[in-house]
Amino acid sequence: MTSADRAVSRARLSSPWWGLGVVCLGTTMTLLNLTATVTALGPIQQSLNASSAEVIWIASAYAMAVASLVMSAGSLGDRFGRRRVFALGAAVLGLGSLVSFLAGSPGLVIAGQAIAGVGGAMVIPNSLAIVTHAFDDAHERSGAVAIWATVSGFGLAIGPIVTGGLLEAFSWHSVFLVILILAAALVLATPVLVPESRRPGRRLDLPGLGLAVVTVAALNYAVIEGGNDGFSAPQIIAGFAVAAAAVIIFIVVEQRSPAPMLSLRFFRSPTFGAANVASLVVQYAFVGIAVAQVLWLEQVKGDSILFTGVQLLPLMVLFIITSVPAGRLARRAGFKVTISLGLALIAVSALLLIVQNPGTGTAVTAVLLAILGAGCGLALPSTVAAAVISVPHADGGMASGSVNMFRQLGGALGASITGTIITTGLASRLPGELARHAVPAGDRAGVAQAIAAGRPASGVPASLIPGIQAAAGDAFADAMHVADLCVGIGAVVLTVIALAFVASRPQHAVAAATARAEAPAAEAADVPVP
Repeated sequence: MTSADRAVSRARLSSPWWGLGVVCLGTTMTLLNLTATVTALGPIQQSLNASSAEVIWIASAYAMAVASLVMSAGSLGDRFGRRRVFALGAAVLGLGSLVSFLAGSPGLVIAGQAIAGVGGAMVIPNSLAIVTHAFDDAHERSGAVAIWATVSGFGLAIGPIVTGGLLEAFSWHSVFLVILILAAALVLATPVLVPESRRPGRRLDLPGLGLAVVTVAALNYAVIEGGNDGFSAPQIIAGFAVAAAAVIIFIVVEQRSPAPMLSLRFFRSPTFGAANVASLVVQYAFVGIAVAQVLWLEQVKGDSILFTGVQLLPLMVLFIITSVPAGRLARRAGFKVTISLGLALIAVSALLLIVQNPGTGTAVTAVLLAILGAGCGLALPSTVAAAVISVPHADGGMASGSVNMFRQLGGALGASITGTIITTGLASRLPGELARHAVPAGDRAGVAQAIAAGRPASGVPASLIPGIQAAAGDAFADAMHVADLCVGIGAVVLTVIALAFVASRPQHAVAAATARAEAPAAEAADVPVP
Protein backbone atom coordinates (compact mmCIF):
# COMPACT_ATOMS: atom_id res chain seq x y z
CA MET A 1 0.00 0.00 0.00
CA THR A 2 1.37 3.41 -1.00
CA SER A 3 1.58 6.41 1.30
CA ALA A 4 -1.34 7.98 -0.60
CA ASP A 5 -3.47 4.87 0.00
CA ARG A 6 -2.63 4.92 3.70
CA ALA A 7 -3.60 8.61 3.88
CA VAL A 8 -6.98 7.84 2.25
CA SER A 9 -7.58 4.97 4.69
CA ARG A 10 -6.79 7.21 7.66
CA ALA A 11 -9.15 9.87 6.31
CA ARG A 12 -11.94 7.34 5.99
CA LEU A 13 -11.40 6.05 9.51
CA SER A 14 -11.40 9.60 10.86
CA SER A 15 -14.79 10.33 9.28
CA PRO A 16 -17.35 11.31 11.93
CA TRP A 17 -19.76 8.79 10.42
CA TRP A 18 -17.57 5.94 11.70
CA GLY A 19 -17.72 7.51 15.14
CA LEU A 20 -21.50 7.79 14.82
CA GLY A 21 -21.71 4.07 14.22
CA VAL A 22 -19.67 3.33 17.34
CA VAL A 23 -21.68 5.57 19.66
CA CYS A 24 -24.96 4.26 18.23
CA LEU A 25 -23.80 0.75 19.06
CA GLY A 26 -22.95 1.93 22.57
CA THR A 27 -26.36 3.44 23.22
CA THR A 28 -28.06 0.41 21.69
CA MET A 29 -26.10 -1.75 24.11
CA THR A 30 -27.33 0.23 27.12
CA LEU A 31 -30.96 -0.29 26.08
CA LEU A 32 -30.39 -3.90 25.10
CA ASN A 33 -29.09 -4.60 28.60
CA LEU A 34 -32.28 -3.18 30.09
CA THR A 35 -34.83 -5.04 27.97
CA ALA A 36 -32.83 -8.28 27.80
CA THR A 37 -32.53 -8.46 31.59
CA VAL A 38 -36.25 -7.85 32.07
CA THR A 39 -37.10 -10.58 29.53
CA ALA A 40 -34.79 -13.07 31.26
CA LEU A 41 -36.24 -12.55 34.75
CA GLY A 42 -38.14 -15.85 34.78
CA PRO A 43 -35.18 -18.16 34.05
CA ILE A 44 -32.95 -16.18 36.43
CA GLN A 45 -35.49 -16.55 39.23
CA GLN A 46 -35.95 -20.27 38.66
CA SER A 47 -32.24 -21.01 38.27
CA LEU A 48 -31.10 -19.07 41.35
CA ASN A 49 -34.22 -19.55 43.51
CA ALA A 50 -34.53 -15.77 43.78
CA SER A 51 -37.17 -14.27 46.03
CA SER A 52 -39.74 -11.84 44.70
CA ALA A 53 -37.82 -8.89 46.16
CA GLU A 54 -34.57 -10.09 44.59
CA VAL A 55 -36.26 -10.36 41.18
CA ILE A 56 -37.40 -6.74 41.48
CA TRP A 57 -33.87 -5.66 42.47
CA ILE A 58 -32.49 -7.43 39.38
CA ALA A 59 -34.99 -5.58 37.19
CA SER A 60 -34.35 -2.14 38.73
CA ALA A 61 -30.66 -2.09 39.82
CA TYR A 62 -29.38 -1.08 36.37
CA ALA A 63 -31.83 1.78 35.85
CA MET A 64 -31.32 2.89 39.46
CA ALA A 65 -27.56 3.31 38.96
CA VAL A 66 -28.07 5.11 35.64
CA ALA A 67 -30.59 7.51 37.20
CA SER A 68 -28.22 8.35 40.06
CA LEU A 69 -25.16 9.03 37.93
CA VAL A 70 -26.21 10.11 34.44
CA MET A 71 -25.92 13.87 35.01
CA SER A 72 -22.55 13.67 36.76
CA ALA A 73 -21.23 11.34 34.05
CA GLY A 74 -21.98 14.03 31.49
CA SER A 75 -19.90 16.50 33.49
CA LEU A 76 -17.07 13.96 33.64
CA GLY A 77 -17.08 13.75 29.86
CA ASP A 78 -17.07 17.53 29.52
CA ARG A 79 -14.03 17.80 31.78
CA PHE A 80 -11.91 14.75 30.95
CA GLY A 81 -12.99 14.06 27.36
CA ARG A 82 -16.21 12.52 26.10
CA ARG A 83 -14.52 9.78 24.11
CA ARG A 84 -12.45 8.75 27.11
CA VAL A 85 -15.44 8.60 29.47
CA PHE A 86 -17.56 6.84 26.82
CA ALA A 87 -14.92 4.11 26.40
CA LEU A 88 -14.50 3.79 30.17
CA GLY A 89 -18.28 3.46 30.51
CA ALA A 90 -18.32 0.65 27.94
CA ALA A 91 -15.59 -1.12 29.92
CA VAL A 92 -17.48 -0.74 33.21
CA LEU A 93 -20.70 -1.97 31.61
CA GLY A 94 -18.78 -4.97 30.32
CA LEU A 95 -17.38 -5.60 33.80
CA GLY A 96 -20.88 -5.57 35.26
CA SER A 97 -22.04 -8.01 32.58
CA LEU A 98 -19.09 -10.28 33.42
CA VAL A 99 -20.12 -10.29 37.10
CA SER A 100 -23.72 -11.16 36.13
CA PHE A 101 -22.48 -13.82 33.68
CA LEU A 102 -20.44 -15.55 36.41
CA ALA A 103 -23.06 -15.04 39.13
CA GLY A 104 -24.22 -18.03 41.14
CA SER A 105 -26.59 -16.11 43.39
CA PRO A 106 -29.22 -13.37 43.01
CA GLY A 107 -27.05 -10.95 44.98
CA LEU A 108 -24.23 -11.19 42.44
CA VAL A 109 -26.63 -10.62 39.52
CA ILE A 110 -27.92 -7.51 41.30
CA ALA A 111 -24.34 -6.33 41.93
CA GLY A 112 -23.45 -6.94 38.29
CA GLN A 113 -26.44 -4.94 37.11
CA ALA A 114 -25.58 -2.06 39.44
CA ILE A 115 -22.00 -2.00 38.09
CA ALA A 116 -23.34 -2.14 34.54
CA GLY A 117 -25.58 0.81 35.39
CA VAL A 118 -22.53 2.87 36.33
CA GLY A 119 -21.14 2.16 32.87
CA GLY A 120 -24.46 2.87 31.19
CA ALA A 121 -24.62 6.26 32.90
CA MET A 122 -21.21 7.11 31.41
CA VAL A 123 -22.18 5.95 27.91
CA ILE A 124 -25.62 7.55 27.49
CA PRO A 125 -24.94 11.31 27.91
CA ASN A 126 -21.51 11.24 26.30
CA SER A 127 -22.71 9.35 23.23
CA LEU A 128 -25.07 12.17 22.25
CA ALA A 129 -22.48 14.82 23.11
CA ILE A 130 -19.96 13.06 20.85
CA VAL A 131 -22.45 13.04 17.97
CA THR A 132 -23.43 16.70 18.28
CA HIS A 133 -19.81 17.86 18.39
CA ALA A 134 -18.42 15.58 15.69
CA PHE A 135 -20.33 17.22 12.83
CA ASP A 136 -19.59 20.81 11.84
CA ASP A 137 -22.28 21.06 9.16
CA ALA A 138 -25.72 21.80 10.65
CA HIS A 139 -27.58 19.56 8.19
CA GLU A 140 -25.22 16.65 8.79
CA ARG A 141 -25.51 17.19 12.53
CA SER A 142 -29.31 17.04 12.39
CA GLY A 143 -29.19 13.89 10.31
CA ALA A 144 -26.66 12.28 12.65
CA VAL A 145 -28.76 13.03 15.73
CA ALA A 146 -31.83 11.59 14.00
CA ILE A 147 -29.88 8.42 13.15
CA TRP A 148 -28.60 8.20 16.73
CA ALA A 149 -32.12 8.50 18.11
CA THR A 150 -33.55 5.90 15.71
CA VAL A 151 -30.77 3.32 15.88
CA SER A 152 -30.40 3.68 19.64
CA GLY A 153 -34.01 2.63 20.08
CA PHE A 154 -33.18 -0.51 18.13
CA GLY A 155 -31.90 -1.99 21.39
CA LEU A 156 -35.40 -1.80 22.83
CA ALA A 157 -36.89 -3.75 19.96
CA ILE A 158 -34.27 -6.48 19.62
CA GLY A 159 -33.76 -7.04 23.36
CA PRO A 160 -36.70 -9.42 23.91
CA ILE A 161 -36.11 -11.25 20.61
CA VAL A 162 -32.37 -11.71 21.17
CA THR A 163 -33.01 -12.89 24.71
CA GLY A 164 -35.69 -15.31 23.62
CA GLY A 165 -33.50 -16.76 20.89
CA LEU A 166 -30.53 -17.18 23.22
CA LEU A 167 -32.58 -18.81 25.96
CA GLU A 168 -34.07 -21.29 23.52
CA ALA A 169 -30.57 -22.74 23.09
CA PHE A 170 -28.53 -21.61 26.12
CA SER A 171 -28.90 -20.62 29.75
CA TRP A 172 -29.66 -17.08 30.97
CA HIS A 173 -25.90 -16.49 31.38
CA SER A 174 -25.62 -16.15 27.60
CA VAL A 175 -27.60 -12.88 27.72
CA PHE A 176 -24.86 -11.17 29.70
CA LEU A 177 -22.15 -12.78 27.60
CA VAL A 178 -23.53 -10.99 24.51
CA ILE A 179 -23.43 -7.65 26.35
CA LEU A 180 -19.85 -8.39 27.44
CA ILE A 181 -18.77 -9.08 23.84
CA LEU A 182 -20.39 -5.85 22.59
CA ALA A 183 -18.70 -3.87 25.36
CA ALA A 184 -15.30 -5.31 24.47
CA ALA A 185 -15.80 -4.38 20.82
CA LEU A 186 -16.66 -0.81 21.83
CA VAL A 187 -13.59 -0.47 24.02
CA LEU A 188 -11.40 -1.49 21.08
CA ALA A 189 -13.16 0.61 18.42
CA THR A 190 -13.70 3.87 20.33
CA PRO A 191 -10.08 5.14 20.45
CA VAL A 192 -9.69 4.48 16.72
CA LEU A 193 -12.97 5.76 15.28
CA VAL A 194 -14.42 8.31 17.71
CA PRO A 195 -13.14 11.93 17.85
CA GLU A 196 -12.36 13.49 21.21
CA SER A 197 -13.93 16.69 22.55
CA ARG A 198 -14.28 18.33 25.94
CA ARG A 199 -15.59 21.47 27.60
CA PRO A 200 -12.98 23.14 29.85
CA GLY A 201 -14.11 24.64 33.12
CA ARG A 202 -16.77 22.07 34.01
CA ARG A 203 -16.49 20.80 37.58
CA LEU A 204 -17.90 17.66 39.12
CA ASP A 205 -20.56 18.35 41.75
CA LEU A 206 -19.59 15.69 44.30
CA PRO A 207 -22.13 16.72 47.00
CA GLY A 208 -24.92 16.68 44.43
CA LEU A 209 -23.74 13.31 43.10
CA GLY A 210 -23.68 11.76 46.57
CA LEU A 211 -27.12 13.07 47.46
CA ALA A 212 -28.59 11.84 44.16
CA VAL A 213 -27.26 8.33 44.83
CA VAL A 214 -28.62 8.33 48.38
CA THR A 215 -32.04 9.57 47.23
CA VAL A 216 -32.53 6.97 44.50
CA ALA A 217 -31.09 4.08 46.54
CA ALA A 218 -33.13 4.86 49.66
CA LEU A 219 -36.34 5.30 47.69
CA ASN A 220 -35.93 2.03 45.81
CA TYR A 221 -34.97 0.19 49.00
CA ALA A 222 -38.10 1.41 50.76
CA VAL A 223 -40.35 0.52 47.83
CA ILE A 224 -38.91 -2.94 47.12
CA GLU A 225 -38.27 -4.17 50.66
CA GLY A 226 -41.52 -2.61 51.84
CA GLY A 227 -43.30 -5.22 49.75
CA ASN A 228 -41.68 -7.93 51.91
CA ASP A 229 -41.41 -6.34 55.33
CA GLY A 230 -44.52 -4.17 55.23
CA PHE A 231 -44.55 -0.43 54.67
CA SER A 232 -45.10 0.23 58.37
CA ALA A 233 -41.84 -1.50 59.35
CA PRO A 234 -39.34 0.87 61.04
CA GLN A 235 -36.58 0.28 58.48
CA ILE A 236 -38.96 1.02 55.61
CA ILE A 237 -40.18 4.25 57.20
CA ALA A 238 -36.54 5.14 57.77
CA GLY A 239 -35.80 4.50 54.08
CA PHE A 240 -38.51 6.90 52.95
CA ALA A 241 -37.34 9.45 55.52
CA VAL A 242 -33.74 9.24 54.27
CA ALA A 243 -34.91 9.72 50.68
CA ALA A 244 -37.01 12.76 51.62
CA ALA A 245 -34.18 14.30 53.67
CA ALA A 246 -31.69 13.73 50.85
CA VAL A 247 -33.99 15.53 48.39
CA ILE A 248 -34.30 18.54 50.69
CA ILE A 249 -30.56 18.71 51.29
CA PHE A 250 -29.95 18.28 47.54
CA ILE A 251 -32.12 21.34 46.82
CA VAL A 252 -30.27 23.44 49.39
CA VAL A 253 -26.83 22.31 48.21
CA GLU A 254 -27.61 22.84 44.51
CA GLN A 255 -28.91 26.35 45.18
CA ARG A 256 -25.65 27.31 46.89
CA SER A 257 -23.21 25.41 44.64
CA PRO A 258 -21.08 27.51 42.25
CA ALA A 259 -21.16 24.60 39.77
CA PRO A 260 -24.40 22.66 40.42
CA MET A 261 -25.14 19.31 38.85
CA LEU A 262 -28.65 20.64 38.16
CA SER A 263 -29.44 24.34 38.13
CA LEU A 264 -32.76 24.67 39.94
CA ARG A 265 -33.46 28.01 38.27
CA PHE A 266 -34.50 26.01 35.21
CA PHE A 267 -37.62 24.94 37.09
CA ARG A 268 -38.84 28.53 37.04
CA SER A 269 -40.01 27.60 33.55
CA PRO A 270 -43.33 25.70 33.81
CA THR A 271 -42.52 23.95 30.53
CA PHE A 272 -39.18 22.68 31.83
CA GLY A 273 -40.69 21.34 35.05
CA ALA A 274 -43.65 19.70 33.32
CA ALA A 275 -41.41 18.14 30.66
CA ASN A 276 -39.16 16.55 33.29
CA VAL A 277 -42.05 15.09 35.28
CA ALA A 278 -43.69 13.88 32.06
CA SER A 279 -40.48 12.08 31.04
CA LEU A 280 -40.47 10.30 34.42
CA VAL A 281 -44.09 9.17 34.01
CA VAL A 282 -43.60 8.03 30.41
CA GLN A 283 -40.55 5.91 31.24
CA TYR A 284 -42.30 4.58 34.35
CA ALA A 285 -45.18 3.44 32.15
CA PHE A 286 -42.92 1.92 29.50
CA VAL A 287 -40.74 -0.10 31.89
CA GLY A 288 -43.47 -0.89 34.43
CA ILE A 289 -45.90 -2.33 31.91
CA ALA A 290 -43.10 -4.19 30.10
CA VAL A 291 -42.07 -5.86 33.39
CA ALA A 292 -45.67 -6.74 34.18
CA GLN A 293 -46.24 -8.23 30.71
CA VAL A 294 -43.09 -10.35 30.86
CA LEU A 295 -44.11 -11.84 34.22
CA TRP A 296 -47.70 -12.29 33.01
CA LEU A 297 -46.84 -14.02 29.75
CA GLU A 298 -44.10 -16.27 31.14
CA GLN A 299 -45.40 -17.19 34.58
CA VAL A 300 -49.18 -17.10 34.12
CA LYS A 301 -49.83 -17.88 30.47
CA GLY A 302 -46.82 -20.20 30.25
CA ASP A 303 -45.48 -18.73 27.01
CA SER A 304 -41.89 -19.35 25.99
CA ILE A 305 -39.38 -16.54 26.35
CA LEU A 306 -39.03 -16.26 22.58
CA PHE A 307 -42.80 -15.97 22.12
CA THR A 308 -42.89 -13.46 24.98
CA GLY A 309 -40.32 -11.37 23.12
CA VAL A 310 -42.40 -11.55 19.95
CA GLN A 311 -45.48 -10.37 21.84
CA LEU A 312 -43.56 -7.35 23.16
CA LEU A 313 -42.59 -6.28 19.63
CA PRO A 314 -45.69 -4.07 19.12
CA LEU A 315 -44.63 -2.00 22.13
CA MET A 316 -41.01 -1.68 21.03
CA VAL A 317 -41.58 -1.21 17.30
CA LEU A 318 -44.33 1.40 17.65
CA PHE A 319 -42.11 3.29 20.08
CA ILE A 320 -39.38 3.54 17.43
CA ILE A 321 -41.76 4.28 14.55
CA THR A 322 -43.52 7.17 16.30
CA SER A 323 -40.39 8.64 17.89
CA VAL A 324 -38.88 9.35 14.44
CA PRO A 325 -41.49 11.91 13.26
CA ALA A 326 -42.19 13.21 16.80
CA GLY A 327 -39.70 16.06 16.42
CA ARG A 328 -41.21 17.29 13.15
CA LEU A 329 -44.73 17.02 14.57
CA ALA A 330 -43.70 18.99 17.65
CA ARG A 331 -42.26 21.77 15.47
CA ARG A 332 -45.47 22.02 13.45
CA ALA A 333 -48.19 21.40 16.05
CA GLY A 334 -46.33 22.45 19.19
CA PHE A 335 -44.93 20.59 22.19
CA LYS A 336 -48.21 20.87 24.08
CA VAL A 337 -49.90 18.73 21.43
CA THR A 338 -47.29 15.98 21.11
CA ILE A 339 -46.63 15.58 24.84
CA SER A 340 -50.32 15.67 25.77
CA LEU A 341 -51.30 13.31 22.95
CA GLY A 342 -48.55 10.86 23.92
CA LEU A 343 -49.61 10.87 27.57
CA ALA A 344 -53.26 10.45 26.59
CA LEU A 345 -52.40 7.37 24.50
CA ILE A 346 -50.46 5.93 27.44
CA ALA A 347 -53.47 6.50 29.70
CA VAL A 348 -55.82 4.81 27.22
CA SER A 349 -53.53 1.80 26.85
CA ALA A 350 -52.93 1.35 30.58
CA LEU A 351 -56.60 1.65 31.49
CA LEU A 352 -57.65 -0.78 28.74
CA LEU A 353 -54.98 -3.29 29.81
CA ILE A 354 -57.11 -3.82 32.90
CA VAL A 355 -59.34 -6.07 30.75
CA GLN A 356 -56.52 -8.62 30.47
CA ASN A 357 -57.25 -12.05 31.93
CA PRO A 358 -55.86 -15.53 31.24
CA GLY A 359 -58.27 -15.87 28.32
CA THR A 360 -57.39 -12.59 26.59
CA GLY A 361 -56.26 -13.11 23.00
CA THR A 362 -52.78 -12.24 21.77
CA ALA A 363 -54.15 -9.81 19.18
CA VAL A 364 -55.95 -7.72 21.82
CA THR A 365 -52.82 -7.43 23.93
CA ALA A 366 -50.75 -6.55 20.86
CA VAL A 367 -53.06 -3.66 19.98
CA LEU A 368 -52.97 -2.27 23.52
CA LEU A 369 -49.18 -2.53 23.70
CA ALA A 370 -48.92 -0.83 20.30
CA ILE A 371 -50.97 2.09 21.62
CA LEU A 372 -48.64 2.33 24.61
CA GLY A 373 -45.56 2.26 22.37
CA ALA A 374 -47.00 4.98 20.14
CA GLY A 375 -47.74 7.19 23.14
CA CYS A 376 -44.24 6.75 24.59
CA GLY A 377 -42.68 7.38 21.17
CA LEU A 378 -44.57 10.64 20.76
CA ALA A 379 -44.00 11.93 24.28
CA LEU A 380 -40.40 11.06 25.16
CA PRO A 381 -38.54 12.89 22.33
CA SER A 382 -40.88 15.84 22.78
CA THR A 383 -40.16 16.13 26.50
CA VAL A 384 -36.41 16.25 25.82
CA ALA A 385 -36.81 18.86 23.08
CA ALA A 386 -39.23 20.99 25.13
CA ALA A 387 -36.89 20.99 28.14
CA VAL A 388 -33.83 21.88 26.06
CA ILE A 389 -35.56 24.66 24.12
CA SER A 390 -37.01 26.24 27.27
CA VAL A 391 -33.51 27.07 28.64
CA PRO A 392 -30.61 29.06 27.14
CA HIS A 393 -28.66 27.31 24.37
CA ALA A 394 -25.50 27.16 26.48
CA ASP A 395 -27.38 25.17 29.14
CA GLY A 396 -28.90 22.68 26.72
CA GLY A 397 -26.58 19.90 27.89
CA MET A 398 -27.60 20.28 31.52
CA ALA A 399 -31.27 20.44 30.54
CA SER A 400 -30.94 17.28 28.46
CA GLY A 401 -29.13 15.62 31.37
CA SER A 402 -31.97 16.58 33.69
CA VAL A 403 -34.59 14.98 31.46
CA ASN A 404 -32.42 11.86 31.14
CA MET A 405 -32.10 11.69 34.93
CA PHE A 406 -35.86 11.93 35.43
CA ARG A 407 -36.40 9.43 32.64
CA GLN A 408 -34.03 6.87 34.17
CA LEU A 409 -35.53 7.45 37.60
CA GLY A 410 -38.92 6.68 36.05
CA GLY A 411 -37.52 3.45 34.66
CA ALA A 412 -36.12 2.39 38.03
CA LEU A 413 -39.37 3.22 39.81
CA GLY A 414 -41.39 1.56 37.06
CA ALA A 415 -39.63 -1.73 37.71
CA SER A 416 -39.58 -1.47 41.51
CA ILE A 417 -43.07 -0.10 42.14
CA THR A 418 -44.80 -2.28 39.53
CA GLY A 419 -42.94 -5.35 40.73
CA THR A 420 -43.83 -4.59 44.35
CA ILE A 421 -47.51 -4.02 43.53
CA ILE A 422 -47.69 -7.33 41.67
CA THR A 423 -45.79 -9.44 44.22
CA THR A 424 -47.61 -8.04 47.26
CA GLY A 425 -50.96 -8.18 45.48
CA LEU A 426 -50.35 -11.76 44.37
CA ALA A 427 -49.37 -12.82 47.90
CA SER A 428 -52.43 -11.21 49.47
CA ARG A 429 -54.94 -12.49 46.88
CA LEU A 430 -53.58 -15.99 46.29
CA PRO A 431 -54.88 -17.73 49.48
CA GLY A 432 -58.43 -16.60 48.77
CA GLU A 433 -58.20 -17.63 45.12
CA LEU A 434 -56.80 -21.05 46.06
CA ALA A 435 -59.70 -21.55 48.45
CA ARG A 436 -62.18 -20.40 45.80
CA HIS A 437 -60.78 -22.96 43.36
CA ALA A 438 -61.12 -25.78 45.93
CA VAL A 439 -57.43 -26.30 46.70
CA PRO A 440 -57.21 -28.05 50.12
CA ALA A 441 -55.99 -25.92 53.03
CA GLY A 442 -53.05 -28.26 53.67
CA ASP A 443 -51.65 -27.66 50.19
CA ARG A 444 -52.15 -23.89 49.98
CA ALA A 445 -48.99 -22.78 51.82
CA GLY A 446 -46.65 -24.89 49.69
CA VAL A 447 -48.41 -23.87 46.49
CA ALA A 448 -48.20 -20.18 47.43
CA GLN A 449 -44.46 -20.46 48.14
CA ALA A 450 -43.83 -22.18 44.81
CA ILE A 451 -45.76 -19.55 42.87
CA ALA A 452 -43.96 -16.73 44.68
CA ALA A 453 -40.64 -18.32 43.67
CA GLY A 454 -41.75 -18.60 40.04
CA ARG A 455 -41.60 -22.41 39.91
CA PRO A 456 -44.26 -25.11 39.43
CA ALA A 457 -45.89 -26.50 42.55
CA SER A 458 -44.61 -30.00 43.38
CA GLY A 459 -46.02 -32.79 45.48
CA VAL A 460 -49.68 -31.98 44.79
CA PRO A 461 -52.16 -34.28 43.08
CA ALA A 462 -52.51 -33.82 39.35
CA SER A 463 -56.23 -33.20 39.79
CA LEU A 464 -55.44 -29.95 41.63
CA ILE A 465 -53.17 -28.48 38.93
CA PRO A 466 -55.95 -26.85 36.85
CA GLY A 467 -57.39 -25.19 39.96
CA ILE A 468 -53.95 -23.97 41.07
CA GLN A 469 -53.25 -22.51 37.63
CA ALA A 470 -56.61 -20.76 37.54
CA ALA A 471 -56.12 -19.37 41.06
CA ALA A 472 -52.64 -18.08 40.25
CA GLY A 473 -53.86 -16.50 37.02
CA ASP A 474 -56.78 -14.74 38.68
CA ALA A 475 -54.67 -13.49 41.61
CA PHE A 476 -51.91 -12.26 39.31
CA ALA A 477 -54.42 -10.58 37.00
CA ASP A 478 -56.00 -8.68 39.91
CA ALA A 479 -52.59 -7.48 41.12
CA MET A 480 -51.49 -6.51 37.61
CA HIS A 481 -54.70 -4.54 37.10
CA VAL A 482 -53.79 -2.40 40.12
CA ALA A 483 -50.35 -1.71 38.60
CA ASP A 484 -51.93 -0.80 35.24
CA LEU A 485 -54.46 1.43 36.98
CA CYS A 486 -51.66 3.35 38.71
CA VAL A 487 -50.01 3.97 35.34
CA GLY A 488 -53.31 5.05 33.79
CA ILE A 489 -54.17 7.49 36.57
CA GLY A 490 -50.67 8.96 36.53
CA ALA A 491 -50.82 9.46 32.76
CA VAL A 492 -54.25 11.14 32.99
CA VAL A 493 -52.97 13.57 35.64
CA LEU A 494 -49.85 14.39 33.61
CA THR A 495 -51.95 14.92 30.48
CA VAL A 496 -53.86 17.64 32.32
CA ILE A 497 -50.59 19.13 33.65
CA ALA A 498 -49.05 19.13 30.17
CA LEU A 499 -52.09 20.88 28.71
CA ALA A 500 -51.90 23.49 31.45
CA PHE A 501 -48.17 24.16 31.71
CA VAL A 502 -46.30 23.06 28.57
CA ALA A 503 -45.89 25.87 26.05
CA SER A 504 -46.37 25.04 22.40
CA ARG A 505 -43.37 27.27 21.55
CA PRO A 506 -41.20 27.52 24.69
CA GLN A 507 -39.30 30.78 25.15
CA HIS A 508 -36.08 31.16 27.09
CA ALA A 509 -35.37 34.87 26.82
CA VAL A 510 -35.81 35.43 30.56
CA ALA A 511 -33.78 32.33 31.39
CA ALA A 512 -31.07 33.46 28.98
CA ALA A 513 -30.73 36.78 30.76
CA THR A 514 -30.45 34.98 34.10
CA ALA A 515 -27.90 32.57 32.69
CA ARG A 516 -25.70 35.37 31.34
CA ALA A 517 -25.62 36.90 34.80
CA GLU A 518 -24.89 33.64 36.61
CA ALA A 519 -22.94 31.33 34.28
CA PRO A 520 -19.13 31.55 34.29
CA ALA A 521 -17.55 32.68 31.04
CA ALA A 522 -15.36 29.60 30.94
CA GLU A 523 -18.37 27.43 30.14
CA ALA A 524 -19.32 29.34 27.01
CA ALA A 525 -17.92 26.99 24.39
CA ASP A 526 -16.79 23.47 23.69
CA VAL A 527 -13.23 22.88 22.60
CA PRO A 528 -12.56 20.05 20.12
CA VAL A 529 -9.54 17.89 20.82
CA PRO A 530 -7.48 16.60 17.86
